[in-house]
Amino acid sequence: MTKRAKNRQSAKGQSNWMLVGGIVVGGIVIFAGLIALAFREPTRASLLAYCNNNPDNCIALGNADADVTVVEVSDYGCVHCRDFNLTTSPVLEAQYVDTNEVKWIVVPFALQSSAGGFPTLPSAVAAMCANEQGSFADFHETMFQLQGTELFNTTEGFLQAASSLEMDTDAFASCLENNSYGDRILENITMAQQAGINSTPSFLIDGELMAGNQPITVFQQRLDSLLDS
Repeated sequence: MTKRAKNRQSAKGQSNWMLVGGIVVGGIVIFAGLIALAFREPTRASLLAYCNNNPDNCIALGNADADVTVVEVSDYGCVHCRDFNLTTSPVLEAQYVDTNEVKWIVVPFALQSSAGGFPTLPSAVAAMCANEQGSFADFHETMFQLQGTELFNTTEGFLQAASSLEMDTDAFASCLENNSYGDRILENITMAQQAGINSTPSFLIDGELMAGNQPITVFQQRLDSLLDS
């Protein structure tokens, strides 16, 4: 074999190895990319966008044009939700919502039990029925006050609360009987789960998740930092 032929054969061999190497490297890059995609956190739905697009499913309090928005997800049977709504919430409402600085949105919700049902769904439906008569805020608070009593999460408790708030109890009772908002609450539950909510209370403060009944100073620091930015 001539020297030129040997050189051509050597060059061809090197070319083949380079091709094989390129294929291997490319395969590794693709494989690494697939692994990264598999472990990447799934895109979460926006609960604020959901409420904006479905205003009849959520309760908006305060200035619609406020610079900061808080979305609250609570369950009427949750002790920490009760503590937040009866202790922390009134202070935050007076400081930020009543002064038109913060828009506060409540997403009527019910936690799923280990058996698969939603025990406090009736309370969430009742709160939506109260909202029809403009009494959501007071009724919402009353539901947490009833927690731990025999009237909690019962039709009798709902009707007593409606009567104490001087609501039209006939219209309210009809709303309860027809389960008018059951499907909407289930939609809220699904959407909250897709937004990453897996415990209550949970808050989305300008889209950033804050879980649990945090000390009031934590809420104030977060809200003040957003309002000052």
